[in-house]
Amino acid sequence: MAMSRPDLTVAVGDWQLANPVMTASGTFGYGVEYADFVDLNSLGAIVVKGVSLLPRPGNPPPRIVETACGMLNAIGLENPGVEKFIAEKLPQLRDYSCPVVVNILGESMEEYCALAERLDGENIAAIEVNISCPNVKKGGVAFGTDAKMIRELTRCVREKCHKPVIIKQYHPGHGH
Repeated sequence: MAMSRPDLTVAVGDWQLANPVMTASGTFGYGVEYADFVDLNSLGAIVVKGVSLLPRPGNPPPRIVETACGMLNAIGLENPGVEKFIAEKLPQLRDYSCPVVVNILGESMEEYCALAERLDGENIAAIEVNISCPNVKKGGVAFGTDAKMIRELTRCVREKCHKPVIIKQYHPGHGH
């Protein structure tokens, strides 16, 4: 008698995933870099590294330093910007059945909302709003530290985007 495979489907609101395994944004590049190592179709979703409205060069080297207890990194949110992401990175992901979640980052409320609006018409599953990164600040305060700002940002992104929206917030002392 053949064993049946367990049903691993999960629902996140109205969004259905084949399984609960999603990559963590910032750890898996744009996904295709790992296609030789992982069957991307077996993932619940790929969450791509952060995308900004305009290209960001990131920090100058050295960006990664090994320490006795691990490593430190300061990549600086390097990315090609949303238009180049849509033109060059997103088409590569369409070869896979795995849903794509785009992590967005901005330096202002307007940038986040413009990104959400621009990505709304694209073939992606959801948007992850990165308000957790300490180098994305408004008036010297990271977006994720001000409840009023989070509420306003979430409202604006929700108005501009009709896809599922995930808010990624950093909790000091708990890591990313």
